[in-house]
Amino acid sequence: MELDKAICGEDLECLEELKELPTFLKKVDDSARHLAIVRVGNELPLVKSIDIKKAREEAEKVVPREFVDYLIRRALYLKYGGGVVNNRCKVCGQPASLIILRRQDTGIFESLVAEARCVCGSAWPTELWRCPNCDARGRENFEVYLLDEVRILKCKKCGYKFGEAEQPQLFEHLQTLHVKLTLLLHKI
Repeated sequence: MELDKAICGEDLECLEELKELPTFLKKVDDSARHLAIVRVGNELPLVKSIDIKKAREEAEKVVPREFVDYLIRRALYLKYGGGVVNNRCKVCGQPASLIILRRQDTGIFESLVAEARCVCGSAWPTELWRCPNCDARGRENFEVYLLDEVRILKCKKCGYKFGEAEQPQLFEHLQTLHVKLTLLLHKI
């Protein structure tokens, strides 16, 4: 996969670890479902309504340090659901990092429907060619970089980078794709 090579280059150990990512993410989700997270307020995003220090201490017991915040975000999403507030993730407060394109049959023609997605799992409707961070609109506002599995878009107005991909055949592949994209975006 081209995305794996973009993340790892020729590092064989890294490529092997990426092969195990779907299994690891399933274990993280199992841990997220059992993580004792309690809201102590009604503030949004949800991550601001918990005792983050206590949540991190609990999360560090079950996942490597670099996945602690991901585990907490997944736990909040799985427990309280997702959504959008002011074009940001209701769980994390972050702009979408992946736009999923679904094909929709309109009778004679087919169109694309865009869904913004945060790595926690939260999703909400959006528009094509719209920056999730600054709301810039139109193709002319983006640089586009192509990989087989995903396109990387960079907003010319604010510099925000995010991915765009067609809906995977299997839903469980979506979270793996999103985490891989997140790893790549942290590198570039």
